[in-house]
Amino acid sequence: MGGPTVVELSGSPGERGFQHGQALADAIQKHYDCWMADAAAITPPVDERDVLAYTMSHLPESRAYAPDLVDEVSGIADGAGLPFEKVWFLNCFDEADGFRLYRKLNAGHACTTLAATGRSTTDGTTYVGQTWDALEWMKPVILDISPGGGEIGALVYTHAGILAGTGMNTAGLALVWDTLRCLDARSGVPCTLLIRKALQQTKLGDAVRETVSGVRAAGFNFTIGADFAAVNVEATATRERIRYVSRHLGHANHYDEPDLLQFEGDPPTEPSGTSRIRSGRMNQLLDEAAGQIDLETCKRIFKDHANHPGSICRHKDLPKIPYYTVSALVYVPSQRLMLVTDGPACQNPFVEYRLA
Repeated sequence: MGGPTVVELSGSPGERGFQHGQALADAIQKHYDCWMADAAAITPPVDERDVLAYTMSHLPESRAYAPDLVDEVSGIADGAGLPFEKVWFLNCFDEADGFRLYRKLNAGHACTTLAATGRSTTDGTTYVGQTWDALEWMKPVILDISPGGGEIGALVYTHAGILAGTGMNTAGLALVWDTLRCLDARSGVPCTLLIRKALQQTKLGDAVRETVSGVRAAGFNFTIGADFAAVNVEATATRERIRYVSRHLGHANHYDEPDLLQFEGDPPTEPSGTSRIRSGRMNQLLDEAAGQIDLETCKRIFKDHANHPGSICRHKDLPKIPYYTVSALVYVPSQRLMLVTDGPACQNPFVEYRLA
């Protein structure tokens, strides 16, 4: 395996987008085609026109919230030689899966996240990380974004044509993401824009504010780490609960906040209730290592196979669910360090990427 493709971006939003689209044109087209082929193959099928119309309904609030990022998406489309609506659809990929919720065909995702800081780590260093669980054809890329044009500089892990998945900026803020399904989903700002807007900030409080200030389209769980602590944001489209993490926290793909449980969407059809097992196992491992957590501990946790095949480290043999760990990621905000595997962490080394 060769690892994620790295694309360097600079200039204005439109220029960054054009560079992205031009460099990854074939991969963007393939990503779109694979999604639509899968959507057409399920029963009942999802019609391309319907899902494009659904994701385009998110455009007005997105333009009001982050016009620069909408311009960047337009630049990606121009660079790739594709219609805007197709690239915009890719940037609403999580919300597009949410479209299936209304058809009782919720696809779900299976990422598991962690944060450790303060007295839970050996020297107070903050670590945040996650498994990025996705379909095999969803090939990862890393965007190396230079300062300028509204950006302060960032490393962003994502897929071709998409503004953001998870990442870290030069101010030492890192964000990881669990997909959550909520019953109050609506037309609004997709998660990819919320993440990039958070990564444009220099303060932890400002990053948290940006994740909840737009008219959100759907639910999510973001954990944002800084050198001194982390903050967990669990949100539906209309409500959010924010927790300061001074020691450690694990999370997966379900709501934990009691007053948000009423918004829980139909969970992914996975055997053994894997989201709650993965979340519980993550917290168990963090509890056991509390006070001694370091970078090697975080790497080891992402290799865990308890409840296999529905484990933290997920392989391609999970019955009926095609998601597996495309990458495991660990961020060390104080060092501006991102570590990424090319596949499950138990089989692949963590490769280092650094911000200046």
